[in-house]
Amino acid sequence: MEKEAYFTLANRKEKIENWLTLCKSIKSHEPYLMNIDKAALLVLDMQNFFVEHESHAHIPSAGTIILPINQLISYMKDRGRPVIFTRHITSTKPVDLMRKWWKDTIKEDEKVSEISPYVDSTKGIVLTKDQYSAFQNTNLKRLLMELGVEQLIITGVMTHLCCETTAREAFMNNFEVFFVVDGTATYTEDLHVSTIRAISHGFGFCVSTEEILSG
Repeated sequence: MEKEAYFTLANRKEKIENWLTLCKSIKSHEPYLMNIDKAALLVLDMQNFFVEHESHAHIPSAGTIILPINQLISYMKDRGRPVIFTRHITSTKPVDLMRKWWKDTIKEDEKVSEISPYVDSTKGIVLTKDQYSAFQNTNLKRLLMELGVEQLIITGVMTHLCCETTAREAFMNNFEVFFVVDGTATYTEDLHVSTIRAISHGFGFCVSTEEILSG
């Protein structure tokens, strides 16, 4: 797959406007509204493996979402709300379909597995996962319920894999989903847009960082 730097600092405003217009045309009414006092921020897999230019898995648009993610982290912590980070680590089970599919591994003791130093992960809880969904083989659901969380703000990478799968499973577990269009990124704009269309149609609200910060 040929990767694209489809989301940049130069086109950021235009892209956000276009994406939100698209999403709102798909879902014009609001079954629920954001209540930050019931929300948690989920930051998926912002690891060196995906963020650093030297990595073969580098996402060209990942750098553009770092600022909005950090803004959301600060916003949530200032309000005493939970921030949860995930690190994707390849399973060591003898049979693992993820490893078979990708022919690749992310080992826990490798520097590439660490959350990027450009993302402030010191202000939250870090969970390790080995599947696309942050709910699979983790204690995320129990943790959210213990914290009284009813809404999830989803950010991170990749839009069409871990972010989308987590958003779908969050909805199926009765968490109200807010999917941040400028806080998620993947390899191409087609993949990114396909996800926000699907999320808008059946799983959650696609929003911008600015909409959350001004709420």
